[in-house]
Amino acid sequence: MKVLITGANRGLGLELVKRGLLGGHEMFAACRPGADCGQLEALGQEYEGQLEVLTLEVSSEESVRRAAEELEKREPVLDCVINNAGVLLESKYNLEDPIVNLDIDMLRKTIDVNTVGPAIVLKYFAPFLYRAAKPCILNITSEAGHLKTGLYTYLAYGVSKHGANMYTQKIRNYLAQSPEHAHTRIYMIHPGRMNTVMGKENAQIEASEAAEGILKIMEGEIDPKLEIPFINYKGEPMPY
Repeated sequence: MKVLITGANRGLGLELVKRGLLGGHEMFAACRPGADCGQLEALGQEYEGQLEVLTLEVSSEESVRRAAEELEKREPVLDCVINNAGVLLESKYNLEDPIVNLDIDMLRKTIDVNTVGPAIVLKYFAPFLYRAAKPCILNITSEAGHLKTGLYTYLAYGVSKHGANMYTQKIRNYLAQSPEHAHTRIYMIHPGRMNTVMGKENAQIEASEAAEGILKIMEGEIDPKLEIPFINYKGEPMPY
């Protein structure tokens, strides 16, 4: 499979790239401008011809459009897009009033990356998927995106992931109702509480475990048929 992964320079994204390469997939790894892409570049040398590193900022429409235009000159088809790029700019240890003390700039940035970012990426890379025989969209969201009582920390992150889930469901509904696109597999995936830079406060699993499960979903080994395709990395339905 030919696979685009955003946020691919560290954490879950990097593990997905590594495991995808081991599985024989052709990987297109997106890394934001200025980020440390050293590990990706080393993998590119080891897997020459199988990995291409793209410079792409998911919250910038111009950046994504430019990356798509450049890639299309060389490769017009993608089998899967994994929207993995994300930010978590809050701490569970901040117990201040989230209404009057809300950092609005932080809220906007979180939504820009986590909610608007996947929409921008798919706006420009969906045509690559439309040319594939068995297209797949995997949006990495979070359990933080479903409604529940009790928890009030991670306000911006939760809002952004709920928005990402709603976006995923809306485009899933469109694809399901479009005869030419109804064969597209699409999921919003909670990757588990991973031991990464973003997830270390609540870590329960390593990113490699999540990546293994997500690739099984991508490859169709795990393929739940759900009207609301919110699942975890094992393919189990998530509450929404």
